Amino acid sequence: MKQQVLNFEEESHALSPLARLALPKDKDLPPVIRDIVGNAPKNRKLAAFVASLSPLCAMCPRVRLHYHYDSRPSALLLQVLIEGAQSSGKSFAADIESLIMDKTLKARDKAMRRIEQEYRDKRKRRKANEKLEEEPETTIRVVPPTISKTVLTKRADMYERVFGDTLTFWMFAEELAQVTDAGKNGYSNLRTIMRTAYDLGSQFGIDFASDNSYSAIVDINICSMFCATPSAIDDYFDKKAIEGGNITRTILCRLEDDLGEDGAIFQPYTPEQRARIDALLERLMQETYNPDGGLQPTVDLDMSWLDKTVCQWVRQKAKEASLSGNRALDVFRKRSSVSAFRVAALCQYLYGMEPSLSAEGGLSAKRSNSPKDGLTTKVVRKFVKQIYLFMAEYILQGMMDRWGTRFEELNSKRDMQNRPNSKPSLFDQLSETFNRAQLRAVLEEQGMTTPERVFICQWKRLRVIEEVEKGTYRKLDVKMLKC
Repeated sequence: MKQQVLNFEEESHALSPLARLALPKDKDLPPVIRDIVGNAPKNRKLAAFVASLSPLCAMCPRVRLHYHYDSRPSALLLQVLIEGAQSSGKSFAADIESLIMDKTLKARDKAMRRIEQEYRDKRKRRKANEKLEEEPETTIRVVPPTISKTVLTKRADMYERVFGDTLTFWMFAEELAQVTDAGKNGYSNLRTIMRTAYDLGSQFGIDFASDNSYSAIVDINICSMFCATPSAIDDYFDKKAIEGGNITRTILCRLEDDLGEDGAIFQPYTPEQRARIDALLERLMQETYNPDGGLQPTVDLDMSWLDKTVCQWVRQKAKEASLSGNRALDVFRKRSSVSAFRVAALCQYLYGMEPSLSAEGGLSAKRSNSPKDGLTTKVVRKFVKQIYLFMAEYILQGMMDRWGTRFEELNSKRDMQNRPNSKPSLFDQLSETFNRAQLRAVLEEQGMTTPERVFICQWKRLRVIEEVEKGTYRKLDVKMLKC
């Protein structure tokens, strides 16, 4: 028995860090996610878990949390990429998105967009010099990836005008190529906005002189999920996106089926599951909007108990990066932890959405956020910690496998270009006594076009040379010269 234990330990240490970790069992996952993952086939359970994260985060725009390494509050903001070859079954992500959004944000937006359309129709039908009422103030949450920067800024500013606070946009595309094609037009290139949209409080602004445009400085927050083929990801995450930090803000989920494997079939949801999911999603809507149509107060989610685990993981990866000299690992580890922390916070918040028989109190600092029936706060925190550690490794490994080598190449190339010239200075390349012809030859060798007389004049003024005869000069002992 002892020998078997040793063999198992040796085998486990030979595995990658991610292979030694796992998510909680299906039945132990938070509500909504539990049913989504539970109905997924074995080869899509992890993908179903990841695909449910970003839309659920978009449903929780009033949650605030404090990440150990950040000085300002954070929000539940995630950007997910589902990568798979053609016909790999990426449409499951669209099904999950519809399940979460159709009866909630999309239903609310439909009414808002109808108001906007009616106003546009009135404006078209108005008679000459007929005065229309003020343009309606609508708050749209679901936006297409082809949206222009101007319209996105206007919609974000409308949150501030109507509610006096910010909300989270939801953006989804079954083909990342939509985003790439739209980005070819400067007005719809959202790469910079997607970077600032990852952090609460990071502002974006546009300022135009035209009365027909819209100018504002706003806090744009976006949760997104894009499906893509490998080539589409290569097109979108180009050199600028890799060096600019777009890749470190993403959670990459790669669908890697075995050759000849059958298509993944998800079980249909039972009426009981549908009712359970709809009830919780409706509660999330109530946690966002009050009965009067305004916003509910923000919720400060207490995640301080996880800080020790976060610090240990980040420092362990820093040690690995230092020992290996891997700069990509050193850079990628930081936001891998941030995204994993937000996933863990989302799960803790969802656990608290279920009624509890526990008398241990809540998980949230400002409201009752108790664990589900039969689970104590201690058990819930065990699951949340397990989710954080798994997702931190998963996100990091995904980035390293996809962009690690390319990131290292780009950084090495930049270091070579920015490395100071190791050649001696122009002055040091000259002998102790030199003439104008020798100076001219050195200038030509270095490809410099400044005439030699300019340098002679400057060096004389600096008293680093003296003329010993016409056209011939001698270097002076600079250290002996007085200032």
